[in-house]
Amino acid sequence: MALVACHEEQTEPPPTTPELCERVEALDALALPESYAYAWTCSGEVPPGATTAPANVPDDCVSGIWPDLDETIDICPTLSSTQRIDPVSGKTLPTADTRTLPLDIPVSESGSFLPPSLPEAWPNTLRVVAWNMEYTAHLDEQITALTTLPELANADVYLLSEVDRCSARNGTRRAARMLAEALQGMYVYGIEFVELDIGRMVGGDTGQAIVSRRPLSGVALTCHSSHYDWFASEDEPRLGQRVVLHADIPVGDRFARVYAVHLESNDIAGDKRAVQAKELLDAAQLLACDRPHIAGGDFNAPYCGAPELEVFRESGFVDAVATAGDVEPTHANGLRLDYLWTRTLKIRAGGVIRGLAASDHDPVWIDLEL
Repeated sequence: MALVACHEEQTEPPPTTPELCERVEALDALALPESYAYAWTCSGEVPPGATTAPANVPDDCVSGIWPDLDETIDICPTLSSTQRIDPVSGKTLPTADTRTLPLDIPVSESGSFLPPSLPEAWPNTLRVVAWNMEYTAHLDEQITALTTLPELANADVYLLSEVDRCSARNGTRRAARMLAEALQGMYVYGIEFVELDIGRMVGGDTGQAIVSRRPLSGVALTCHSSHYDWFASEDEPRLGQRVVLHADIPVGDRFARVYAVHLESNDIAGDKRAVQAKELLDAAQLLACDRPHIAGGDFNAPYCGAPELEVFRESGFVDAVATAGDVEPTHANGLRLDYLWTRTLKIRAGGVIRGLAASDHDPVWIDLEL
């Protein structure tokens, strides 16, 4: 697979480094050829889903977290050849689970801090922010950034990953709820992993969140089928699976489908991430088809021609931040890992907010128009 241009609609190739090029060649040779192939085949409009009813969520962390969660309802199947005794619940884990992946499960939490009076019609423009929040370990600083920096504070929807709920590392707080309250929006949160207390004090769970200043509908949480065995990890034992959280939001006289993405990190060649990308697009075709789409978050793709990114390109998606002119790294390791991809929407502006100490990832943003 040849390396594609990283910068959409540019006449000049983006700057790169010899080290990155060497890594590209090595990884390109490892990826399976079939991992790049995907065909967007649906056509026509699919109506938006039903309006999401906010749940009555407590402010504290007394209930609704592990081990009170039902593994066969609230958490994606944990597929592992390793077994352990959970020191919190005393359960032998993972328990038998016959569910077939990919799979949709209910979201774990939702709520609304939207004002009581909403517009009858919404603008045909949309600002979207995507941010990997590094387990919301610096939640107070993140809330400050999201509510004071103009590029972030004026967004309509936030696609967030590594959002912790009731963990020791985020101060035992419901981060998604606190973010929604600070931003005066509606939110949904879906568990990606339950963090098990085996040799470390973490607890709680972590996952994706969508916070929106417009009503959310048709919410879905999709468990991916291709994954690294995190339960077997000695350092980070977890229940669950990689997930994508998605929903509909109004834009002008239409609805757009938005996706909070966090693809597999432990996957050198990208074959697992490519499967996850295809499963996201399978859901997109089924639930929204030719309506506008925005997928944003941490793609964990180490180079611009990685198979998981090619899957999006082959389906008519555009790398929005690159189109807006920024192809520089978004992570502390010097790689560009964070993306916003859009389909059938015009890209008006966008960029990356760098220099924040609140996460190892930089937030990315785009302005879109029907």
